[in-house]
Amino acid sequence: MNAGIQSESARRVSACVTELLRKQPFFGSLALRLPLRADPSRKTLASDGREIRYSPAWVAETAAHAIEAAIARAVLACALKHHTRRRDRDPERWQRASQLVTHPLLRDAGFTLPPDAEAWEGLSVEEAYDRLPEPDEDGDAGNPAPPSTSTDSSLSSPSSGGSGGQPEAEQGNDRSAGDTGNDPCGTNSDPRSDAGAEPGRSPSNASGDAPPSHDPSGTGEVMDAPAADGTRGSDAGLSPSEVTAEEQAWDEAMHQAASLAKAEGKLPGAVKETVRSAHVTKLDWRALLRRYMADAAKSDYSWSAPNRRFIDSGLYLPSIRSEGIGTLAVIIDTSGSLPARTLSEFWTEVREIAADIQPERVVLLQVDTAVRHAAELSALDLPEEVVVRGRGGTDFRPGFAWLDERGIRPGACLYFTDMECSRYPDTEPDYPVLWIDWSDPPSDFARAPWGERIAIAA
Repeated sequence: MNAGIQSESARRVSACVTELLRKQPFFGSLALRLPLRADPSRKTLASDGREIRYSPAWVAETAAHAIEAAIARAVLACALKHHTRRRDRDPERWQRASQLVTHPLLRDAGFTLPPDAEAWEGLSVEEAYDRLPEPDEDGDAGNPAPPSTSTDSSLSSPSSGGSGGQPEAEQGNDRSAGDTGNDPCGTNSDPRSDAGAEPGRSPSNASGDAPPSHDPSGTGEVMDAPAADGTRGSDAGLSPSEVTAEEQAWDEAMHQAASLAKAEGKLPGAVKETVRSAHVTKLDWRALLRRYMADAAKSDYSWSAPNRRFIDSGLYLPSIRSEGIGTLAVIIDTSGSLPARTLSEFWTEVREIAADIQPERVVLLQVDTAVRHAAELSALDLPEEVVVRGRGGTDFRPGFAWLDERGIRPGACLYFTDMECSRYPDTEPDYPVLWIDWSDPPSDFARAPWGERIAIAA
């Protein structure tokens, strides 16, 4: 590989991550977490959840918007856990299924995809895989009959030079490496080639351990997550704990990226719905609660405090900072059906999270039809157990009224309840509320008019 092409490709792909962070912060912040690595064995660009690998030759001859779309698709597939869910399924068929279900989200977000890049809406990757025909002896899977196919003729391929719906001002990005001009993906230096691996993760070898490159639509690949020893695929032997850790890390990354994009007013609608529903029924409630509290603590990207990892490479990128949380409100529904064991598990988790995030104070309220007990505590001085007061009926209004009357506006409010109530405050509080629903089976009232909900029943 020509050293000039390799160096130019490194600069282009790195700058495309920066451009994604500016234009598409959800996808850009996910990509920013992964080191970039040149890998000539790749057909286009791929990710295994640990790094982003790219073909220098492909990057050198591909338009900027196509590189950005490939990066976005690869990290989106990882956020949706496609790299941990293949198991013993055929890798090429799985790759195609992954692309089919992520393309609608990318098009909704405004990315330009090749006109022949099929899209199946409303399916999981497993459902798409099952609907694809099995490959014949020659490895040809044939043409499936999709349940829903997007064929927007206005979308153009990278080689066609069409705008694909992009604003006219951004069409200048669609040029090759040989014509950099004002191309934002051809002017910046590479901060992460062979460096900058995420702490605690060992970058895998760029050759020798990678599966055959297969990218039917030219929009990027997702590879299997590597095991601790670097092996992959059905023979990788990922332990349940490794899979859980990898999936929880991506779940937290996905929600943090969504929070960042939402704060900038740039969270695509389809992505928002996907973030809301993708993990709620599959993740342990403890992981969801920790993700929620991490978001409430306002961990965000800061441009005023640059990421020191990349400064020596001449690239000014943001760092993650946390402003912390002032007051955490915890309201416990102490109506008659309160399960002591579930309350104990919930309270143990709250104590651990409070010790990590360290809010300035924790306001603990016990409420049935009225506030039965109130306490203001420090994060490091929470009691090991909660002595339950009340045991009457349920009314969601008194706890919020108590906070309002005292001018307390918590950074977040956790409401532990069975949701067996329809009496809510007339107006939504101006702070985030998370309903911790311990009803089993789920209550008929389980859908609150506002706030988020986590079900913790077994």
